[in-house]
Amino acid sequence: MTCRGEYRELQPGKKIVFTWQWEDDETWENHISVVTVELDDADGGTELRLTHERLPNEASRDGHTGGWNSALDKLEKFVSK
Repeated sequence: MTCRGEYRELQPGKKIVFTWQWEDDETWENHISVVTVELDDADGGTELRLTHERLPNEASRDGHTGGWNSALDKLEKFVSK
């Protein structure tokens, strides 16, 4: 699947906001969602907060929740090595 978007806000070391739209899914034909990634100092490390808003339906929300959790779990394993 192909995803496209554009950056809306960049605050180095703090925040990234970008749009997200699947090109190969008719549910997304006229729909654009927004992803916000916020980073904060926390107990000698970094806390990452990810919010994905304006998803087209509950099934999409549930699928993206699983996908983002999987990606973030892999990131955590990678940076903890």
